[in-house]
Amino acid sequence: MREGRIFASLLAAGMLSLGLAGTASAQMGLADDNSSLTQPATELVMPFDNSYNRASYLLVSNPYASSGSLAAVTTHWTFWGADCQELADLSICLTTNDTVVVDPTNMTAIGPNNEKTGPTVNLSGQRGIVTVTAYQTDSNCGSWDNTGRRLAQGALVGTFTIADLTYGYSFGNDALGLFSVNNQVQLPSGDVTRYVLQTINPTPPPGIEYGSLVITSWLTIDKNGLAVPSDAGEEFWLTHHDNLEIQTSLPDVSVGCVEFNSIASAGKQPLIPDYVTINSSGILSMWPKEASDGYLFALVGQAIGQFGFSSRAKVQ
Repeated sequence: MREGRIFASLLAAGMLSLGLAGTASAQMGLADDNSSLTQPATELVMPFDNSYNRASYLLVSNPYASSGSLAAVTTHWTFWGADCQELADLSICLTTNDTVVVDPTNMTAIGPNNEKTGPTVNLSGQRGIVTVTAYQTDSNCGSWDNTGRRLAQGALVGTFTIADLTYGYSFGNDALGLFSVNNQVQLPSGDVTRYVLQTINPTPPPGIEYGSLVITSWLTIDKNGLAVPSDAGEEFWLTHHDNLEIQTSLPDVSVGCVEFNSIASAGKQPLIPDYVTINSSGILSMWPKEASDGYLFALVGQAIGQFGFSSRAKVQ
């Protein structure tokens, strides 16, 4: 079983090295920020896309977290559809220094000895986000809902890869990691005035294939103290600054549970409409129209020919 998981790890790593392997900027999570790109966290947020001709892999590790004297935590995986429907949930035991690679089209619960348990879940044709939450566990590494629901701090790191099999490109990036306080997950604090995504030129040279995917989700804290996608949504003003600092206003966007867009008109549901021409790299800014208690999870993946790029949203 472990050999199979090692092979899956190499497969995911190979996909990243051949595709759009994104590297998030390293900034230590501060005490008043409640999130991290570098430190193990309580809850991870990642996208997955197994819609038509797309494939995903999700990789999560437990570098050193334990449950008291027991060197393990239980992780609860919840897959949310674009309409906030809960598509599936399962428990995976991660012992200290353990890693698991999950294929959303062929996954099961996993016990403390890497044994698969329960039915196989297949989310072919589905896309959305997955939240992975770490819990203190017992000697049997029991299911998250049978071990007291005590969150494990500083437990998990994660990454993902999404491949577009039609256009032959993929991109990956780090999971968003969220910390917990008093057994409640915390969203990044403070009023965010702007979310910024870096982009490469969305207008490719003649004869060169171009692909892009923008994934956004509006996160809130639910009654159980966990970060979940919210169907309440949020409205944003959208602008683009090119590499000469010239600003272009774009149509407003609404972000609900999980949105999948392209950047330019070559794709579906583009953020840049047909009547606007942008032919340089730059920054795509999403400005919240009003203050709220939620947080925007956003990332972009682009490919021009064999060259690719991925960026997670940064905040102002």
